[in-house]
Amino acid sequence: MLIAGARGHGLEVLEVLLKSGYSKNDILFFDEDPKRKEQLRNGVRVITDLDGVKTHFQDSNFFCLGVGNPIFRENLLNLLVQLGGKLKPLVLDTSFISYSSCGQFDGMPFSFIGWETTFGKLVLVNTRAHVHHQCQVGEFSEIGPAAILLGNCQVGKKCRIGAGAVVLPGVEIGDQVVVGAGAVVTKDFPDNQILVRIPAAPLPKTRIMIVGF
Repeated sequence: MLIAGARGHGLEVLEVLLKSGYSKNDILFFDEDPKRKEQLRNGVRVITDLDGVKTHFQDSNFFCLGVGNPIFRENLLNLLVQLGGKLKPLVLDTSFISYSSCGQFDGMPFSFIGWETTFGKLVLVNTRAHVHHQCQVGEFSEIGPAAILLGNCQVGKKCRIGAGAVVLPGVEIGDQVVVGAGAVVTKDFPDNQILVRIPAAPLPKTRIMIVGF
């Protein structure tokens, strides 16, 4: 199994695979950072070049994503599929996943996926995150650890819902919205917002420039 990404989330994915029965000899990291060439991460080899990926895919072409950022997830998915890879979403025994949910997502340990939830392509539902009944989440969005999407809310494409954030029932947020850690979203917001505080409000443009968003 190839893990695309050898940093924080990639190491969490490694732990998931090891607890699922894989051995370190069965796993390989791919990270495009040349500084990681020929290095090991927790005893697992890291490759940084596409030729190495192609060679690996001749023996086993399954991969999973070890990054959380929606842009990186989309780019790596497209790249590895073009190289002949086959995505393996992460679905764990410790997660509660409703039989009525649909779509493609990674469900990290102890996540909750409720009744008639709908996911776009490769959403990340992180550790202990909850996505409750009839929620809709757009492609590549990241639901952070312990974040909660309450019933019938809608989250757009490539959003980032921070750790411990809450989106209240029926609320709709647009595409590429960032919800800060611990924020509580009580009303609808359009695309390309950075939301902070309780209740959540857009971060002023001057502040956005200062923090580098």
